Amino acid sequence: MARHLVNMGHDVTVVTTDAAGASESDAGVRVVRAGDLRSSRLLRRALGRGAPIGEDPGAHLETPTTELLTKVLVPDALVLAWLPTAFRATRSLITSHPFDCLVTTSPPETAHLIGLLLGRRRPAWVADFRDGWTFEPIRPSFPTRVQRKLDSRLERAVVTSADAVVGVTRPIAADLGRRLHGRTFHVPNGWDPDSAALVDTTMCHPSETDTVTLLHTGSLSGLWGRDPLPLFQALTRLAAEPGERPVRLVQAGPLTSDERQLIESCGASSVVEHVGILDRDQALALQRSADVLLLLTSPNPSEATSKVFEYLAAGKPILALAHGNEAARIVEETRSGLTVPPDDVDKIARALRDASSGALSAMHRPRDLERYVYPGPAVELSGVIEQAIVHHGHLTT
Repeated sequence: MARHLVNMGHDVTVVTTDAAGASESDAGVRVVRAGDLRSSRLLRRALGRGAPIGEDPGAHLETPTTELLTKVLVPDALVLAWLPTAFRATRSLITSHPFDCLVTTSPPETAHLIGLLLGRRRPAWVADFRDGWTFEPIRPSFPTRVQRKLDSRLERAVVTSADAVVGVTRPIAADLGRRLHGRTFHVPNGWDPDSAALVDTTMCHPSETDTVTLLHTGSLSGLWGRDPLPLFQALTRLAAEPGERPVRLVQAGPLTSDERQLIESCGASSVVEHVGILDRDQALALQRSADVLLLLTSPNPSEATSKVFEYLAAGKPILALAHGNEAARIVEETRSGLTVPPDDVDKIARALRDASSGALSAMHRPRDLERYVYPGPAVELSGVIEQAIVHHGHLTT
């Protein structure tokens, strides 16, 4: 987003953490890395967290945070680890340079507290929500009523104080507007064409001509209760039916011991191939060489992960196990594939038959993808920033 805003003529400075080191995305954008206790070797050793993220290029995930941090500090552990230095860095920048707008992005929710702490000294403020705060949160609930009440009050203070509030999905934006009366806008995630400019599809082995390759990238289970069991049951049912063109599920990503046990107990071992965790270019290449792309979601209305936009860009039909959520809406409105409830084995099996017969590919008629491809989202956010500046000007004058 920052790089596309720069390309549109905006002067962008990003304040972030020093815990993860530099990245290629820093190119062309001024980046200020504020000190973060997570980068302290001494503290990490005491908490059993291992080396800092940026020092181990082979590490894909951090060691899970201890409950001491996740269930005590409100709204999250960064209120102690990063907020003090991030606030000082932001205040110094605003004092020395005439910024027109501050954009704070969550998660982590702590980032929004910078806007509150700046008070009257801040410029126009856009609070950007990539996930819900108390609405369908990705984090566990706090254990005490006092913590939950403080968390809700902080959320309300942010939403009512910001000059504009952005939700990455329509349900998030609608909730912030209806429940907290914020000046809300919906700016969706999107696909950056530059991300796949050098993807080489020849690195993938061609699928067997008599087999339909159904590809899933990422985790099968996970947040919000995604359940792959109905999918495995439907695959097993289809494999037992005579005359159908075989459908093979390729799982590119982690596979837990519980998921492996489900596959074996369902009798789906012969139709599921696990290729492990791949780097991003390999995953994107696989998406472009598969016959059908599988999207597995939970019932949560706001769910629409970045995978949705990768799939749209791949140009292949999508079989979305999604119903009544943002992922389903996007796939249906763009005519990019077929959606079925994720817990309905009969309908999933019927959709797999459509994939086997070629009917799913025949109905693939994508349209109106521009909003989900950059610079589309950056153009929308730029418009929100302009409205926030106007609103802030009315308040201050």
